[in-house]
Amino acid sequence: MRLPYRPARAAGLLVAVAVGWLLVAVLLGVAGVVATVPAWSLWPVAVASSLTSTAGCLLAAATGTGAGRVFWRRMGAAFVVLAAALISQSFDTMRHLDETVAMGPLTGVLLAAAVGIVVVALIRLPGERRTWRATVPMWLDVSIVMLAASLVMMQVLIELPVPVEEGPLAGVLRLISVGAAVAAVLAIVRVGMSRTGSVHGRALWILSPVGVLGPVSMYLAVAFDRWDHLNATVAILPPLGVLVTVSTLTQTRANRIGAAPGPVLPQGRRGDVRKPGISRIPYVAVALTAVMMVGVTVQRGYLPAGLAGGAVCLIVLVLIRQHAALSDNSLLADRLADQARYDDLTGCPNRRHFTDALHQRTAATTVAVCDLDDFTALNDRLGDDTGDEILRQAAERIAGTVGEAALVARLLGDEFGVLLPDGHPLAEGDRLAVALLLAFQEPLPVDEHDLLVTVTVGAAAGRDEVVPDLLRRAELALQAAQRVGTNRYQAHTPDLDASAQHHADVAAALRHGMERGEFRLLYQPIVELPLGTMRAVEALVRWHPDGGKPVSPAEFIPVAEQTGLIVDLGAWILDTACADAADWQRRHGASAPLISVNVSARQLLDPDLPDLVAATLVRHGLDPDQVTLEITETAVFAGGTALNTVHALRDLGVGIALDDFGTGHSSLTLLRTCPVTTLKVDKSFIDELNGSPQQEAIAASLSGIAATLGLRAVAEGVETQNQADRLYVLGYRYAQGFHFARPMPAADIDASLLTTVG
Repeated sequence: MRLPYRPARAAGLLVAVAVGWLLVAVLLGVAGVVATVPAWSLWPVAVASSLTSTAGCLLAAATGTGAGRVFWRRMGAAFVVLAAALISQSFDTMRHLDETVAMGPLTGVLLAAAVGIVVVALIRLPGERRTWRATVPMWLDVSIVMLAASLVMMQVLIELPVPVEEGPLAGVLRLISVGAAVAAVLAIVRVGMSRTGSVHGRALWILSPVGVLGPVSMYLAVAFDRWDHLNATVAILPPLGVLVTVSTLTQTRANRIGAAPGPVLPQGRRGDVRKPGISRIPYVAVALTAVMMVGVTVQRGYLPAGLAGGAVCLIVLVLIRQHAALSDNSLLADRLADQARYDDLTGCPNRRHFTDALHQRTAATTVAVCDLDDFTALNDRLGDDTGDEILRQAAERIAGTVGEAALVARLLGDEFGVLLPDGHPLAEGDRLAVALLLAFQEPLPVDEHDLLVTVTVGAAAGRDEVVPDLLRRAELALQAAQRVGTNRYQAHTPDLDASAQHHADVAAALRHGMERGEFRLLYQPIVELPLGTMRAVEALVRWHPDGGKPVSPAEFIPVAEQTGLIVDLGAWILDTACADAADWQRRHGASAPLISVNVSARQLLDPDLPDLVAATLVRHGLDPDQVTLEITETAVFAGGTALNTVHALRDLGVGIALDDFGTGHSSLTLLRTCPVTTLKVDKSFIDELNGSPQQEAIAASLSGIAATLGLRAVAEGVETQNQADRLYVLGYRYAQGFHFARPMPAADIDASLLTTVG
């Protein structure tokens, strides 16, 4: 069982004790004014208050770590020395009860030592590691603060009243008071500049007024001269004890929070987003100095030379500080501009820089855009750190290939752009694209390993008004190359512009068509051999724009994939197909066909797809085993998110069919990693069925594999009775194709149920 955090309670108790000593001191002081009390009566209270402060400091040290522990130990030592000084003075007072006792030499030395220990403790606090650009303004700020404080202290040394006759002891008292003030200034400076996590900033702020008590005590000494029992030193120690114990309570609580594990901030960042106070402290110091000089001038009628010289130095330091600030701001602006134009990971120019450079060209220019093939799969498999190293190595490989005269930029993700000036040796024809392809035939050295990463390249060239458009043209060429495959290149042609415009037109019409309800579903039966009895149907989407001719799925499905509209369209297809299937279930019961719905590669990347399918099944009251989702081999071959989604879908209980099996990235391993229930054998293998063992070998092998793995095999594209008969001999029990039925509306499925399609 975890024990409660006791030190914070103990620190709170010490605060209460310190407040108690303060109340006792006030009561004794008032009692001595209205009656007679011993001259030494307040000294034990002062000693007790000092020892209470010592206990608080030692408690903060015991719960702290590192530099914070050392700081509070030194503060505790200072209060021990202070208590010794008080005891020394109290003995002197008790030995001479009938006369006013001046501060003894031992007491003065001990007080000076206590102040010195505090100053050392503050000076030795560790500061934040800074660059020289950050260090110079910091020390300028310190110099401004210390110079302003020195001017004030110099005036204090001249005018500060002391409770003894002028002489060495008076000088010691002034130095002690000034030392305490120095400690206060140091506390303020350290709060603003150290940013050390070992000593809580608020704890230092609470301590900072302590230094003011020194000069105040000198004025109190003159005011208390009428009463023997009142002593300035004794008067300030109980309030000092309260400040110290409150400070140590703050530190002890901070130590408790710091002991718990928490997030580690990146180097150079802070969890506290407040603006640092040090930026304002020098100006506050200057303002206070100006007020003091005005007061001195009014009082004396002139400004002393020392103050005037100090003021000039102060103005010079402030001007230098302002110049440093302006220089830093200018440097920061330059860095921000660089960050806006350069890629942090590779150090290459970014897309903005690339396009700006392109718009400044008018001479003949060649632009290439190359994309790392299958980078997403590599990054998912090897991790982000390795992926970042691949990008850095790829940038170096491209830069080394095209030379320093060319501009190489990281456009986005794993896509790089190359801008060649006029006359570059690779600017002729397809030299640039070929050079990039050849450059990546050599593996990239990544983390002491060699990784073969190929690229696909799109290129475009032109001059004059065409130049600003070259990046778009190169990207069009890249997209055209990627539609064909990988590790290849494509040069821009006017046909690509026409194709891109058509693509944009289809995408716009597609969105409007979805809003207007221009899509409908047809269903192609999947029959059981040899009789041709309908057992399932595949939902096929068709688009009939209002007032236009039908658009082929081969034309609009790729556009929907590229634009992401397939996600919404696929959701509508799934919902409509399940609604029709539920209606057939109500009408025909056990004779109703199962439903098969196509799911695109883009849909499989949507993490919400399993939830969508589950909600649709519940909404229409369908059992999961009545629905099969058809996917392609290519969509899941690389694994990753798509394959995880398929597993989640299968966990719902729906069937999974590999569509067009044998034409994509076919792999027997895929049949083990992907939770398949059905193989749909592509039409190209069915067309070759003519009785020749050589041509039937693949179809027969696929049927055998499916049977061995316990999968259902469905032959697609059956167009003749001979093909149907031969498929049955080869072991196929399910088929679909025009020979059995063409795709038809849902109403026609009703009319065909429980009949054998000839």
